[in-house]
Amino acid sequence: MSYSRRALLPLALLATVVSIGLNMARPAGAAEDDQTGERLPTRGPVSTDDGQDIAEPLDLVGGLLHGKPIINGDFADPYALSERDAIYVYATNTVDANVPVVELPKDDAMTGRYLGDAMPTLPSWTTKGFQWGPAVWARPDGRFVLYYATPSSPGSDRMCISRALGSSPAGPFKDDSTSAFICPLSQGGAIDPSVYVDDGVPYLVWKSDGNCCKLPTNIYSQRLTEDGLATAAAPTKLIDATQPWQAGVVEGPAMIREGDRYFLFYSANNWDTVDYAIGVATCDSVEGPCRATTDTAWMDSLPFSLGPGGEEFVEAPTGGIWMVHHGWLPHQAGTPDGQRRLYLDRISLHSGDELPTRSDTEAVEESLLEDAAFLALLVGLAIGGVVVLLAVWRHRRSARAATGNDSQ
Repeated sequence: MSYSRRALLPLALLATVVSIGLNMARPAGAAEDDQTGERLPTRGPVSTDDGQDIAEPLDLVGGLLHGKPIINGDFADPYALSERDAIYVYATNTVDANVPVVELPKDDAMTGRYLGDAMPTLPSWTTKGFQWGPAVWARPDGRFVLYYATPSSPGSDRMCISRALGSSPAGPFKDDSTSAFICPLSQGGAIDPSVYVDDGVPYLVWKSDGNCCKLPTNIYSQRLTEDGLATAAAPTKLIDATQPWQAGVVEGPAMIREGDRYFLFYSANNWDTVDYAIGVATCDSVEGPCRATTDTAWMDSLPFSLGPGGEEFVEAPTGGIWMVHHGWLPHQAGTPDGQRRLYLDRISLHSGDELPTRSDTEAVEESLLEDAAFLALLVGLAIGGVVVLLAVWRHRRSARAATGNDSQ
């Protein structure tokens, strides 16, 4: 932040400060489910059968500053889509929704609303209760394509990738297919689609689900047709699970680009343990080749987020990059009542950096203060800037106290 912006900040916040209080649905209570499979439906936000949006405070500042979950409930395998007026966040199925979706309007002080099910009706060829890892592409023609993993046939334990079309990012999406369009059953199936558009050409990056049946797991990239509803080329393998910390599993891919460099993020190890973590590889293009730059995870367990994974990236409302991901609270990983919560990090990516980095506390504080000043001048609301300043002040005071205790 420049000196001039620092000088203007107190005036901006005293005059008009913005609400950062995101709102979100509370988690539903534990629910019985008679489905079987590797991953049961999550509990997630409560149902909105009455047609009313459900809103409740979401801890954005605590998430960015302290690494705490920003939603008090299950929201696994998140995907974030930034549109002109809002950010939409999707997740793996819950007991109430095949594809739960949350809207974060950009022009309403970042108030979040749980909108319910983005795809209330499934095609007849699959099985309800196992709709995993959705991703959404905003096509240039104004329509939206939802990609998701689902059983390849009724009762099947093999997952494959299908697609659905909608006129709004909130849905409803309709899957009019007669079968999954990416379905390598000889490799165990396919899950974890992530859409990436490279110079106007759409691609899906996805995982071959070999660990379902004692086969290798790989991450692939595959070019799509112009409308995004079919594949346009054979898949290209980007990485496999060759490093010890990966424990034979790579999955949950997501790609970002800086200049001529492509960064392939992925999750690895066992999803229901604290050993799950996020890795990154560098690639020459969206079709590879890719190579590991380290022999350890890029991000592993933190005090409030154990076994992080399911990472995706989105432009923050006032610039910069946010990473959404899920993780377990302490002592919840792999337990019957455990919940994979939604977390938020700010990512730094600059020309010349070897790898993207998670922003440190000081950088996050600076960005929050800048965002508060900018939004205060933009929309003129009157609470959230104070909340941001207090959160930053308390964090700094705690850090100083801890440093003082360490020196005694």
